[in-house]
Amino acid sequence: MKFKNALCISLAITAACSGAFALTTQARTVLTGNIAEGTKKNDEDAKYDFFKLNSKAQKDDDGIVFEFSEGSFGGRLALWYTVNSSTQSDSGSNVSFRRSNLWVKPLESLKITAGYVGNDQLYKERIDEWKVGNPFNLNERDWSKHPGYVNNSDVDEMGIGFESRAVEGLILTGAVARRWGTPGTFGKAFWSKDGDSESTYDAWGITARYYTGNLCFQAAYRDNGKESWKVARCALGYESNGIYAFIQPCFGIDYETEKDKYELSGICLDLYGEYKFDAWTFIAHVPVTIRTTDKDDDPSYLEYVLQAKYNLGKIGNMDDFSPFVKVGTMNHDGDNKYAFIRLNDELSDSMNFDITPGIEFKAGSCEFSVGYELLIHSKLYTDVNLCNDVEWRVPFTAEIKF
Repeated sequence: MKFKNALCISLAITAACSGAFALTTQARTVLTGNIAEGTKKNDEDAKYDFFKLNSKAQKDDDGIVFEFSEGSFGGRLALWYTVNSSTQSDSGSNVSFRRSNLWVKPLESLKITAGYVGNDQLYKERIDEWKVGNPFNLNERDWSKHPGYVNNSDVDEMGIGFESRAVEGLILTGAVARRWGTPGTFGKAFWSKDGDSESTYDAWGITARYYTGNLCFQAAYRDNGKESWKVARCALGYESNGIYAFIQPCFGIDYETEKDKYELSGICLDLYGEYKFDAWTFIAHVPVTIRTTDKDDDPSYLEYVLQAKYNLGKIGNMDDFSPFVKVGTMNHDGDNKYAFIRLNDELSDSMNFDITPGIEFKAGSCEFSVGYELLIHSKLYTDVNLCNDVEWRVPFTAEIKF
């Protein structure tokens, strides 16, 4: 019922806006899962699962997006949904509007946005859709630290933002918002002071991009609020003639409660390269994270993904039929915190990697990928997760855009 109501609202807005504004609509549905999977815990019989859908079916993208504009003003309405009842909101709904906003241009070179603010236009790798180098503790990498596999570089919540293009080739963006990942409303102040007590502030961020020829220089700073973490990023990138590559250092700053001060906690050198020629595509993503805390449970580490793909063109009703092989440590969408290589005396115990041969193709509006994934774990991983040192699965991804 809630999905039906949300869809009716969307259609009503579409009808109301289509006559008065230039309106574009995007819809995207993604399903991921395993056609077959073999697992075996220590001291247990082997287990086989067939046709298992992942709960995070659409990853982090919105399902249906309406964008409208009329000269100097416009907006965006995004419908998001989940397929897992355990992730429903307190109201019981599995459908919600998010990443929606209104914007106005008081000047042709200045755009002001109210609602969802977030810039995801900095350099990012393309093989895993939305991952960037993470300078923080690998045990906190899932969602608790930015930019832990999130490509927004300033802030990405509800707030007020701006974009300036006053200088040719230079794009400046900035925003203030509530702290990332925490509940809040517009009723919460960005900056406040209570009597004689110290003032407090919430999240803010700023980015800069400068394009010249085939090069792009980028920088960003994200402050998650008083006594919270910060991230500074800079990058140099190149894109031309089938080459897309960048080098992007990311600096993580944490607030140390015991010391009552901020300290540099890690540096990640995010390295990415992509080369296309004829029907071949070669991709390499190798982020190296150096941690500065000297804690036993917070090591420096390295990750990598290497992929080679060959496009055979049209076969039957399938377009862009492309066999591929992918090898790396990052094929778990961030769910596996031990998919890495430690850069310390436990190096030999952390040599985890996956190898996945497979195929990708398009059929009409659908893009499909299927492969055979062999996961080889180290002693460190098997001790913690109580599983075999080798696992296998047949993963697939189906995506429809319309």
